[in-house]
Amino acid sequence: MKHTHWKWSLPAVQLALAMACHIYEPHEYRAKADRDPAFGTMQYAFQNSPAMSGRISKGINFPALTLDYPLRDEGVAVYEHNSDYNVVRIAPKDIGFFFGIVVFWHWVGRNLDRSRGRRPTHGWPRPAAIGGLICGVVFGGLTGAYAVHLMASKWRPERHIGAFGIIWSIALLIYFGWRLAQRTADSSTTSAIGR
Repeated sequence: MKHTHWKWSLPAVQLALAMACHIYEPHEYRAKADRDPAFGTMQYAFQNSPAMSGRISKGINFPALTLDYPLRDEGVAVYEHNSDYNVVRIAPKDIGFFFGIVVFWHWVGRNLDRSRGRRPTHGWPRPAAIGGLICGVVFGGLTGAYAVHLMASKWRPERHIGAFGIIWSIALLIYFGWRLAQRTADSSTTSAIGR
């Protein structure tokens, strides 16, 4: 029986879902706006955009949204297609988000493959591994800080996305903290045995 290579399948599936949500979300927003008499105000736009499919996509991929933070204000479209049915806009922040999805879910997939017995032929030197885990803890903290920032927003979509971010931050901090404690305990044991 062939095993799934998660490091390739997870990023491919997550990227496909995120792109599908990116294409569907403006249609969902328009369909809801057509039925709402409050449509047309800035207040309405900020309270309802992105629509639910966009919020779910950003929430599920919140670590990629954190990686995309430097591009968050780069919203000028590099590609745009506007029809009666839908609008497809691709801006640098979207490209950064999609790239972040591939990077993050590839990392998750590699760890899943490794836990299923597919060990790499060589490991990282201990100082580099500990440094990487410390960077992971910092990334979990930055994810939490960004999530708290979104949770404090007066706009409903940002609060929804931020709630996902809080969950991701807790998960990342637990994972990297646990791995760091495990690695430092291993290095303490090795040092004690070497004496």
